[in-house]
Amino acid sequence: MTLNNRQSLLIGFGIGLLIAVLVGGAVTIMSRASHQHAAAAATPESDKGSATPEKSQPAMDSGTEPGSTVELTEDEQKAAGVQISEVRHQRLTTEISAFGRVEEPESRLSTISARVAGRVDKLYLQYTGQHVQRGQAIAEIYSPELLSASEEYKLALDSRNQLKAAAEPEAIQAADDLVLASRRRLELWGMTPQQIQQIAAGHSNPDVTVYSSASGTVVERKVTQGQYVNAGDLLYSVADLSTVWVKADVYESDLPQIRAGQPVEITSDALSGKTIHGNVEFIEPQASVETRTVPVHVHVANPGMRLRPGMFVRAVFNERQENALVIPRSAVLDTGTRKLVYVAKQNEVFEVREVQTGTPSNDLFPVISGVKSGERIVTDGNFLIDSQTRLTGGMTGLFGGSKEFGDHQTPGGGTPEQPSPKAAKITYRMDPDLLKGAAPAEFYVQLVDATGKAITDAQVKVTLVMPAMPSMNMPEMRATADLSWNGKEYGGTINVPTAGSWTTTIEVTRGGQLLASQHVRLTAR
Repeated sequence: MTLNNRQSLLIGFGIGLLIAVLVGGAVTIMSRASHQHAAAAATPESDKGSATPEKSQPAMDSGTEPGSTVELTEDEQKAAGVQISEVRHQRLTTEISAFGRVEEPESRLSTISARVAGRVDKLYLQYTGQHVQRGQAIAEIYSPELLSASEEYKLALDSRNQLKAAAEPEAIQAADDLVLASRRRLELWGMTPQQIQQIAAGHSNPDVTVYSSASGTVVERKVTQGQYVNAGDLLYSVADLSTVWVKADVYESDLPQIRAGQPVEITSDALSGKTIHGNVEFIEPQASVETRTVPVHVHVANPGMRLRPGMFVRAVFNERQENALVIPRSAVLDTGTRKLVYVAKQNEVFEVREVQTGTPSNDLFPVISGVKSGERIVTDGNFLIDSQTRLTGGMTGLFGGSKEFGDHQTPGGGTPEQPSPKAAKITYRMDPDLLKGAAPAEFYVQLVDATGKAITDAQVKVTLVMPAMPSMNMPEMRATADLSWNGKEYGGTINVPTAGSWTTTIEVTRGGQLLASQHVRLTAR
């Protein structure tokens, strides 16, 4: 290749590279401009004046802050289903339920021990759970020591009989003391008066019979036949189960409601629907680290052995307050960290109030602080008020302040003239009566004027709106339908997007003029 050819090739390559750079830069500039234009178009007018964009911050939950208020007209209260009741004093019975287990009463446990060392020749109680009566023979023990003591007692008797003929009182007294000491020794080893009398008659028996010192049920057997035992060794444990203990595990939060002497109802599957009544006897001073519960002892009578140790039972602690300040449970909104109520003030104003409550009873909460007797609170509709307030910052999204409910626009874009409220009366029905989510529904509307004459030339529009739920990443949902005159009424089909609560507006216009509108709350199953 010649020098001229090489120069031409290098020049051509440089020109091509320059063109590629220029084209790529132009494309990048156009792309950036396109993105900026799209971003500017998506930015609200109120944000275009900001030089530096900022991250949008979530709205404060001002609607549920204690002390905040909301104003509702009478119509808005009816639309929300608001019902109000008065805070009052009344008798309150609180029930605290806990699970427990039946145990032997520690104060009624007895042990039967060997009083003499020896070999167990015979056992009259063969198994645990057997019932025994006080004074019943339970075992026989062969004891060489007992045999020796019996011989000593017989010898002491014979010596005293021989000294009776002597004239020395001191010798006779010494013989009597020896007899008494020998007899006392036999009695301490468990010999009965009858057995001691047999020894005196010359019938010595090396076996000592052990008798039960208590009545009850054998809960433990520590000896077998043929076993050698020492004096003091445990033979049986006996429990009197005519009264049993129920140890109920009460949670720490319920413990302030428990007191000694409190009546308790005990139920169990083993009782066949019967209820046993008892009283709190003792509250243990230590809580369980694993379950955060405190054992509460309840002593109950147990006729017929209906409750047996080891059974699981349900204990209900009853606490009666004769003059407690109460509010309905439906009035309380529990956020997890606090409990709120809506207090009805004057001029249709509702104030959010934080309350402190005790353990609920049926449909009532005892009030510790937050409201006073005589104040009026919302008992129904408060959840709807609270949820809409937090979503929209007020009640406008539900009752007319949002774009779909306020400033009704005419087809031409103007604001229609507001007619008299009696310009038209709306009556509606649905098929089916209960809406179903993700299914069509038929809406029918009848219109009459102030004289009761049917209106047949109006435009009727039905709108379903479910507000957005930012915390659940759910956008606003909406469905609309235009109803047409069918010779009898206005009718049409609307598709319900999903189950839930829908704010529904029926809007009637004629010639661009708003004749009537109605806002209702419908629930789709």
